[in-house]
Amino acid sequence: MIDQPLEKVCTETYVLECGWEKAVAATKSVVEQALFYESILWNIRGADMRAQLSMLSAAMEKAMTLPIDPKIIDMVLNAETVYFAGYNDGVAEELTLKTNEIAHRKSDFLEGTYAAHGIEEVLKKNDIVLIVDPIDIEIPKFQEVLVNGVGLNVVAIADRDTPFTTIKVPSAGEMAPYVYLAAGWNLLVEIGLGIGINLDKAERARKVGNEFTGKAK
Repeated sequence: MIDQPLEKVCTETYVLECGWEKAVAATKSVVEQALFYESILWNIRGADMRAQLSMLSAAMEKAMTLPIDPKIIDMVLNAETVYFAGYNDGVAEELTLKTNEIAHRKSDFLEGTYAAHGIEEVLKKNDIVLIVDPIDIEIPKFQEVLVNGVGLNVVAIADRDTPFTTIKVPSAGEMAPYVYLAAGWNLLVEIGLGIGINLDKAERARKVGNEFTGKAK
């Protein structure tokens, strides 16, 4: 038992066991929380995800260790603002936050079709838009508005080739969002290390949460 207020109104509690994270930017806990939540949904719908889960760790490791084109790193380093676009599944949103914490760059998430409607009035050529798993029917619009219209750099994180400069990761089916997230971390860590940031000790950012010991029964 961990004697927390929420525990007192629940019939059962679980404590994450991913281990302590020294870096301010939480990573392991983000994945474990998402997997825990998904496991509940899989159980509700009676889905057997063991086969896909068995290949996830290898796919994530490959995404986190694949070489990042130095040109992409330079694009981010030279950008005034780093924008993310993609599905509203938490991946692009999480990478937007991690860009502040890991790479110390201003960032924003362009929700839905926002990246191709209205925002172009304030985008600058030295900005960059990273699109996570671009939707095929939206690609021509992104090319028209962002590449041809504004003239800025667009980079995709995807498991396939795209018309944009692409960080290509292994295919992982329903587990793909975790792999995309890992590829994004890879890019941001390369940037942070390249400019000499101490990834384990931020200057101002702080962890949010409560410390406790012990395990739930």
